[in-house]
Amino acid sequence: MDPEPISRYRLTSYRLNSYRLNSGGLKSILRGTNLAILAVCLVAFYPQALRAQETSAPSKNPAGNNVAEESNAEENIAEEPLVEFNPHDPATVEALLEPYRERSEKWQEDVAKLAVGNATDGGAEHVLFLGSSSFRLWDTIHEDLAPVKVVKRAYGGARFRDLAIYTPELIAGLRFSKAVIFIANDITGKENEDTDPDTTSKLARLVIAQLRSEHPEVPIHLVAVTPTPVRYKHWPRIQVTNVMLRKIAETTPGVFYIPTAYAFLDRDGHPRAELFKEDRLHLNSIGYQIWARILLGAFETADQESQESR
Repeated sequence: MDPEPISRYRLTSYRLNSYRLNSGGLKSILRGTNLAILAVCLVAFYPQALRAQETSAPSKNPAGNNVAEESNAEENIAEEPLVEFNPHDPATVEALLEPYRERSEKWQEDVAKLAVGNATDGGAEHVLFLGSSSFRLWDTIHEDLAPVKVVKRAYGGARFRDLAIYTPELIAGLRFSKAVIFIANDITGKENEDTDPDTTSKLARLVIAQLRSEHPEVPIHLVAVTPTPVRYKHWPRIQVTNVMLRKIAETTPGVFYIPTAYAFLDRDGHPRAELFKEDRLHLNSIGYQIWARILLGAFETADQESQESR
């Protein structure tokens, strides 16, 4: 199988804070997958790469708007500044978290179990994976991300509103060299449960500040919410949250945004069901391997650019 067409292609530039699938990432894919997985990657990446550059014949998204209109909407959102928030002001932080404290109590036991191993589980070269069930259920994470050393602090159903409450406990005394955050439950379609993007942006910045309070210099990677079949009808709203995460990365030194949608959408812009489990929400083994290649490429790009900036 000739990899040249895809190796020649580079996704629309996400320089520094929004990653592109560059030649380094592609080489990792080619080195780390067998022919079956390579075929999947080619089918997943190449059509999306082409579609990212096309400007004609826009397709429809689940809300009925065409892709071009949605892209323009995202650009308008991106032009607006993040809502003001000081994560170092105790009164401001308490006002943000107070409405969520009671609802977050159901995760106390899960968090306590995770935190028990903080003194022994991590290390100077470990990468912290902090977030929700997509990290928790990633049973092959050590093999998929090898030789990266991983320590997981993830619990099912996590939202930024409870992660911001429990991050200090989850990382107290834990050693790690960089952090990766993935939270995908802030927009689920339940009006009484969903968190608006402005609030999510405050909570995400608070989590970043909490990480930095323990480890001031560690790089932090924000992984975009993945488009999933079960929540696809809410994808336009989820994309607004992704834009907010990207803006945080663009305005916060040492924080990086990792887009993933291009790898999980087909040529018509719909989630690729064959990359998900039967629940149509969580990745299957092939989906995780593709996700791993994206993350490894992002780590490599960030490390290189950090070295160049010194």
